[in-house]
Amino acid sequence: MILIKNIKIFNDNLVWIIYKNKKCIIIDPGLAKPIIQKLEKKRIIPIYIFITHMHFDHIHGISKLINHYPNIKIFTPKKIKNIHKKHQKIIKKSKKIFIFNKLFYIFFTPGHTTHDLSYYFDQYLFCGDILFSGGCGNTKDGCSKNLYKSLKKIQKFPKKTVFFNSHEYTINNLNFFQKIYKKDQFIQDYLNFLQKKSKNIINYSSLENEKKINLFFRINEKKIKQMINYWYCSETKIEYFCNLRKIKDQY
Repeated sequence: MILIKNIKIFNDNLVWIIYKNKKCIIIDPGLAKPIIQKLEKKRIIPIYIFITHMHFDHIHGISKLINHYPNIKIFTPKKIKNIHKKHQKIIKKSKKIFIFNKLFYIFFTPGHTTHDLSYYFDQYLFCGDILFSGGCGNTKDGCSKNLYKSLKKIQKFPKKTVFFNSHEYTINNLNFFQKIYKKDQFIQDYLNFLQKKSKNIINYSSLENEKKINLFFRINEKKIKQMINYWYCSETKIEYFCNLRKIKDQY
């Protein structure tokens, strides 16, 4: 049986661990110490690291993890300096691999940076900082047009697909949407649900749910277009998306 758990690091980062039979995959290890402590307590050995992008808070723990687990392998979108090439598998195009008797799809989803990777198996998607519940990643090191295309790709996955956040921004995202797009029942109901859960907030969401609460998935709606045009004149779908991202950046 495969289990998926998270380890919280820094202020709001979530390192995801995929477990099976005392072995695991680590996704975006920004810090090593809390991961090692957790795995040693459970006597679990990591066999792979999946990197979604090259920001510090997603890769800083890699060197120490390699020192502690010298047989570990890393999938990464770009070469990591000072890491021996025997540990790195640089992904240059979409790839399929079998791990835990499951078929994993590795594919590019640029936008947050120029070299974002996403990982998918069964109904589970790990997409780094491309998609958050109630929002999406910023594009300071990437491109809003590429982010739009990557999210369109993700939206084609089955609606029951569950994706896992690399940061917990849900309430902040929904508060932003509620501020600029008032009286949306889907957003209000989900905010009420999350606020009742308090500290036990859910750190993942389904695409089915996001198509209700995430305005970046709803830019075709007439009233949302009107709201975006109040800020920035838009004509095409990609312009509406990019301008909504611009509005969010100014929040």
